[in-house]
Amino acid sequence: MKKQFLFLFFLLFTFNAIAGDGWKQEVDSILSKAKEFEMNGESLPQLETALSALALSNVHNYDEGKARAHFSAANALVNVGVFKEGVEHLERVERTKYYRKKMLMQSEVHRVKGRAYTRLKLYNQAIREFHLQLTCIKNLTGDAQKISYVYTYGNLSTVFDQTEQLDSMQKYIELQLNALRDFDEKSAATMYLGVYDDLGQLYVRKDNFAKAQQYLDKSLALVEKYNIPVFYNTLTFLGNLENRKGNHQKALAFYQKSLANMREVGNRNAIKDTYRHLADYYLNNELDKAKADEYELAFSRLNDSLERENRQVVDLVLNQILKSKDQESATKVSKSIRVSLIAMVLLVVAITFFVWRARRNRRILDQKEEALQETETVNRELTEQIGENKFSNLIELAKSNNPEFLTLFTELYPQFIQALKSLDSNLRSTELEFCAMAFLNFSTKNIAEYTFVTVRAVQIRKNRLRKKFEIPSDADFNNWMRGLTDS
Repeated sequence: MKKQFLFLFFLLFTFNAIAGDGWKQEVDSILSKAKEFEMNGESLPQLETALSALALSNVHNYDEGKARAHFSAANALVNVGVFKEGVEHLERVERTKYYRKKMLMQSEVHRVKGRAYTRLKLYNQAIREFHLQLTCIKNLTGDAQKISYVYTYGNLSTVFDQTEQLDSMQKYIELQLNALRDFDEKSAATMYLGVYDDLGQLYVRKDNFAKAQQYLDKSLALVEKYNIPVFYNTLTFLGNLENRKGNHQKALAFYQKSLANMREVGNRNAIKDTYRHLADYYLNNELDKAKADEYELAFSRLNDSLERENRQVVDLVLNQILKSKDQESATKVSKSIRVSLIAMVLLVVAITFFVWRARRNRRILDQKEEALQETETVNRELTEQIGENKFSNLIELAKSNNPEFLTLFTELYPQFIQALKSLDSNLRSTELEFCAMAFLNFSTKNIAEYTFVTVRAVQIRKNRLRKKFEIPSDADFNNWMRGLTDS
């Protein structure tokens, strides 16, 4: 009898284990499908699939499934511009055991947060997230580490591109190119193309036409060698190069070829932006008023169409979020209570169906309106959330001679930077940093200590700036700097 009992117990245990593996495999399969949608750029199907995996993971309390599903949903939401809900999903990832154990997941969460903050123009916070990701990447190994370095350097170069810090942008593009050397050129051809394009455009902006041509020629060689289908950025940057040289007709030829490639690959957002660029180009260079009007009309039509589609996508996303929240709430109710509720609902529906439906529709509309309002105010909410202690961070960055000091100072005191540049538009970043420290009332000794130079070197620099700005000899240097914002 005892042996029979143990045998039955063993069978029951084995059945439960097999059943457990079954739903884990189902969750993993759903998440693999979500990954396929992500690779194809289909954000809405990705979100729906990720939320389906999340609902099943919640039912079985599957920790890894919850973490990966929340992350996939966050990634999709950030891609469609619904940032608040995306960040909320990332915060839920951080509460899982899987996140605490898996360094790659920690790295990826910082990456997606950094992308969200970049899209919101919260550049300081974006840089912080990408640097946290770099710290995580150091603990990775193999291809995961190599590819993470490539993407993180690329994201940092994008931030510095948008903030017009070209030297920092160049630094991270070159780091990205160096990291790519660990990959076979053929397998990483598209990434090499992006880096060469970025370097070409960077040197166009720096008016170094020879180097710009050198890198853009490398891009064209890659396109031809590996038959890369998407290369409109290369053509656009070649157009920008010819434009800077004053060759308007050559520039137009490249812009037209770029537009043709955009149409071939079906990138409607890129087509829209090129219509606007060409309209302005024809008009500003007095080339052809009729052509300018033609492209302006094409831009308006496509822009209106895309905006309608974007609103529909956001509406579908918000509906999906509401649906998932309803499902999440439902899973918290025990099975026995659910059976009772179903019986009660059936009874109530038979009597008050039309009233219930009207109230339910009203509730959904209210929730949608509230969700839309939350989404529209995400920039303000997130800015308030991360805006504390910025001044103390600024002082610490100055003391450690961190290159991010000038970025944060410019964010906190834009009037002072603008006033300095109005006196001399060609000021170097080192001069701006020096004046910023004076504005913060650092002493000569402090500045010498923080910038790792002698007191004498600081005094010489002050004298040079006095001459440049015509500061009276009897005026206190720091007070004069602080007075710029008063005037």
